[in-house]
Amino acid sequence: MKLRIGMAFAFTLAALAGCKSTGGLESQFMLRTSTATACGPMAAARVEQELAAVETLRRGYDRFQILRNTVANSTRATVTGPTHANPYATADTSSPSANGNVTYFGNQRVAMSGAHEAMMYVQMFKPRDKGYKTAIDAREVLGPDWKAIVARGIRSCN
Repeated sequence: MKLRIGMAFAFTLAALAGCKSTGGLESQFMLRTSTATACGPMAAARVEQELAAVETLRRGYDRFQILRNTVANSTRATVTGPTHANPYATADTSSPSANGNVTYFGNQRVAMSGAHEAMMYVQMFKPRDKGYKTAIDAREVLGPDWKAIVARGIRSCN
């Protein structure tokens, strides 16, 4: 059972992060991201920054700054699965009222759905550009293995 849950979780994480970028000016781009509910808002924010870093390096720049970031969270939890009810009611013939109680129990499952979505505008910088020193270093964001990450891209929030 643990193996089945672990495999399902791994497959879920494999397709969590996706992005679409559209070029505007040569040194700016718009990045749209969507991460699954399993990521959570903090991991989704990290993925957004990593995707901006990857795109910056792929375009031949060294640093970036997020000019505008719009986020939406459409995550929700839905209870599904078998549910049983035990209805119980009493009535008193001398009174016009009745009392009742329904208790629900069972093997409910919680299904997570929705996504953490963001749209951001990113300004990229080369060493000669104004603002370079205060911008975020894309290589530092990705870490020492940045070349491999740029080559394969960001595919999950791990």
